[in-house]
Amino acid sequence: MVKKVRDKDSPTFKDATAKMNGKEKIGYIWEYYKLHILGSIALVLVVGSIVHALLSQVEDHLYITFLSGFEHTLNSLEFPDPDAESEQATDHPEPPLGIWVNFEVIETLEDLLLDDQQRSSYQITVQTLVMNFETIPVLTTHTGASVIDMIVTHIPDLHVMSEIGHFKNIADLGWDIPEYIMHNEYGIYLRYFTVFDGYVAPMDDLVLGISATTRHLENVENFFEILLD
Repeated sequence: MVKKVRDKDSPTFKDATAKMNGKEKIGYIWEYYKLHILGSIALVLVVGSIVHALLSQVEDHLYITFLSGFEHTLNSLEFPDPDAESEQATDHPEPPLGIWVNFEVIETLEDLLLDDQQRSSYQITVQTLVMNFETIPVLTTHTGASVIDMIVTHIPDLHVMSEIGHFKNIADLGWDIPEYIMHNEYGIYLRYFTVFDGYVAPMDDLVLGISATTRHLENVENFFEILLD
């Protein structure tokens, strides 16, 4: 390793600036150390921006997906029949109408569910998803990663999805929920969550279920306690 040795004839900083006034010292420092200064400032800015990004990240308090078309997409899958004598067209039901959502409902939900301190760190996310072969991976990824907490969907979709394990059995959770507002053990009629009135349509045709992979079950329970009428 080569060790740097200062030339005996080159002045030290103290010697070089001994007879300078304050302004001259600043100019001297800038002239000879500006690269070091600029590099240090850049490093501080980079580290500061990283720390700020980490500290200011907003997490989901609840993630609600409004989902339509699951049963129709499932019934549209074509599986060849090796015993069939001839190829026949399969009749599929018409896809259901999508779910209309006014996303201003997010602000209303946050006003009801989050206090001022929570709002600086948490948010409520609302997603609409019309099922088709392109969006199946989105649903699979989000449920597999425990992103989605609750799913609002049409009754036929609830039946199909509950059969393949997409929903928690609400009856098994031991929550105090009247039986008359429940479609079955997996879904509650959305019309009893009056907070969605004017924000979601068609209210009468929809049910709300809890995703089997939710990681915010305590927040879901709080949602039910505050918003169920």
